[in-house]
Amino acid sequence: MKIIVNRKHIEIFEGAAVKHALLRYAVVKGLDKDEIKEWEVYDSYGHSIDHDAPLHEQQKIRFKIKKDKA
Repeated sequence: MKIIVNRKHIEIFEGAAVKHALLRYAVVKGLDKDEIKEWEVYDSYGHSIDHDAPLHEQQKIRFKIKKDKA
């Protein structure tokens, strides 16, 4: 199944959740996969979605890294 994460096309398995797409994206981009839990994820309409939310073919998601509240 193909998903778009931050304008990057990635391929993941059928039935994957948001967290699986984020992990794949992190691996492809060479990002620290341990920081995924800190990423805020949004659908193509700007609505916040959970890391356990199911995905469907050609779905577009984007993430932002949470800023520390100091």
